Amino acid sequence: MGKIRILDDSIVSLISAGEVIENPSSIVKELIENALDAGATNIEIQIEKGGIDSIIVSDNGEGIEKEDCLVCTLRHSTSKIAKREDIDSILTYGFRGEALASIASVADLEIVTRYKKEEIGTRIKSRAGQIPDISRASRPAGTTVEVSQLFRNVPARRKHLSEPRVESQRVLDSVIKHAIIRNDIGFRFIRDEKVILDCPSGQTPMDRALILWGPDTASSLIEIKRKKMGISIEGFIGEPSVSRGNRGRELFSVRNRPIEDQALSAALEAAYSSLLMRGRYPVCSLDIDVDVSKVDANVHPTKREVRIQDFDLVRNVLRDVLTNALQDSKPMEIPETLEGIVEIESVDTQIFQDASSARSDGRALLLEETMLVKPVSSAEPDLNIEDLGSIFNILGQVNMVYIVAATEGGLVMVDQHAAHERILYEQLRKQVNDGTVVVQELLEPIVLKLGLGDAEKILALDETLETLGYTIGSFGGNEVLVSTIPEILGKRVSEDELVALVDRILDIGEKDAVEQFMDELVKVTACHSAIRSGQKIGHEESKRLIFNLFETDAKYQCAHGRPSIIRITKQELDERFGRTGAEAMARFKARHRAG
Repeated sequence: MGKIRILDDSIVSLISAGEVIENPSSIVKELIENALDAGATNIEIQIEKGGIDSIIVSDNGEGIEKEDCLVCTLRHSTSKIAKREDIDSILTYGFRGEALASIASVADLEIVTRYKKEEIGTRIKSRAGQIPDISRASRPAGTTVEVSQLFRNVPARRKHLSEPRVESQRVLDSVIKHAIIRNDIGFRFIRDEKVILDCPSGQTPMDRALILWGPDTASSLIEIKRKKMGISIEGFIGEPSVSRGNRGRELFSVRNRPIEDQALSAALEAAYSSLLMRGRYPVCSLDIDVDVSKVDANVHPTKREVRIQDFDLVRNVLRDVLTNALQDSKPMEIPETLEGIVEIESVDTQIFQDASSARSDGRALLLEETMLVKPVSSAEPDLNIEDLGSIFNILGQVNMVYIVAATEGGLVMVDQHAAHERILYEQLRKQVNDGTVVVQELLEPIVLKLGLGDAEKILALDETLETLGYTIGSFGGNEVLVSTIPEILGKRVSEDELVALVDRILDIGEKDAVEQFMDELVKVTACHSAIRSGQKIGHEESKRLIFNLFETDAKYQCAHGRPSIIRITKQELDERFGRTGAEAMARFKARHRAG
């Protein structure tokens, strides 16, 4: 008797219903998980035109029994569930039993399979929504599933698919996610007849990370293997030095099932809270193993989420395990003598005293002697030439972040990074619009060692990036060669800076409109080129920065909308110091009465 059966209505009603086929990557995900359930040790994935034209997934698992081939493409057919109680003890990936049926309803499907105990295999062919045709076939034990003409009979769904390049990247991301988690399984990915990924089975976690994430990341990984309070946590995390600009490499699984969970990300990031700058995220691949009865995998149609009993305990254990691992990996080195102590300035406030900032008679420079300020438009009435008055004196830099200037109307404070970002954004935006981007050719091209997925993504943007002044190309494997950059980035060019920039670019994501995507690229480039917080700048540079800021069209915010200028009026200062108001008036009258 075969293993696959049609569920009765009482059990079907207990299973989260919903369409599992969203795009080619969701098909690949379902077929990979079916192959893993079948005990495969090697899985090969081939796609054409991003998987829209064709997807072929082959494995060397146990195959499908001949009897089961008659029902495996029918709705609610599964080998994993027979009675209500089975739902609470699922140990496999594809327990819902709807993957093949869902695929068959929206695409043409051909399955060639041979069960390991049978001599002859079976071929199942179906066109979307039609009764399948079954015949004999020959192949080694295992299963090959070919999917073609995705959404042919659902044109409304097909037109919402992205272009092949984007769909291809989503498939690659899905394959990488499974390959990182299951380093014991061999994965081979072929796109448009070109081998993109080839990972042999039985690799160590570090060897697998080396192939998929590159040598810099792999050499900075900390292995995790800990069991505490009945909760097992296994995998690896990255040292803070290999943090990323997005959460794309925060990978979690529960009992080897890839999941997405914001609460787990929060616990991970809490362990790194004092080790990473804001906007940087850890690298990890962690599997959490708890008693199967405490995991409910039946909460999301695509199985991206699970529910864990005593989740607070799991989260606390995870945070403690990771915190201890980070502390143990690199203990703080305390110098034995004072030679290891670096002396730093006790005050970060810089007051400019050069000849250009003060007059011999002690009066502040007149506005026209220091800088020219454009009158602002009526749409921005909060700071105009009348408010500044005739006196404008740059006082200095506070905490190497803010430039402070005294005006006749009070104080003006400028965020040096936000201001410079706004200036560079408008300059570069105009250059892009005019097709006049100034490019700097690197004397020695820089080779970026990226992960496989990141290299693929950034190389796919080569034409768009060239418009902005970046010239990139493949240098073999996961390496990307950068030979030109926008001139405004020149002072900051380095391998680390460019890798950080790649993170930010990939974090933008694909936009529906090319113009919107380009604008985000300009913003990111401007941000990375701008003066940083913590960078000391002198009087002349501060003066020039504010002058250029007032020349921009939107001086009050950086390119990302953060304020660049704030003002404290003389009236506000007087109120804070008690020089105005009822109390001040009472003191004034008291003094005069006393006189």
